[in-house]
Amino acid sequence: MLTENIVVSAPKGGEWYTIDLTQYNIEAPVEGFFVAMEWIVSGDKFYTTNFMDNYTPYGQILRPTFEFKESRTWNYTIGRGWSLITLANNGMRYNAMIRAEVDQIKD
Repeated sequence: MLTENIVVSAPKGGEWYTIDLTQYNIEAPVEGFFVAMEWIVSGDKFYTTNFMDNYTPYGQILRPTFEFKESRTWNYTIGRGWSLITLANNGMRYNAMIRAEVDQIKD
């Protein structure tokens, strides 16, 4: 859909961060689409965050959200293919904290 990479980093972890892609004039198919992301190898520069008492991750993190009752997040593993993440927390499903909001513009 795009011919260039869009690289972003949220200034504060654990909160929704908005990226406006209006300038790219992306047409959203009627059938729907997937929102995807890819980790970037950052070399020797690592970032840390302390969001758990007994665990400090180093490198890229995609925080979870428990806003939805259904699973919406898929994971790809080499050799195993695509699988739906079905972990739950008190009846709410674990989902990646990434989403798309589409504004409908008519000519």
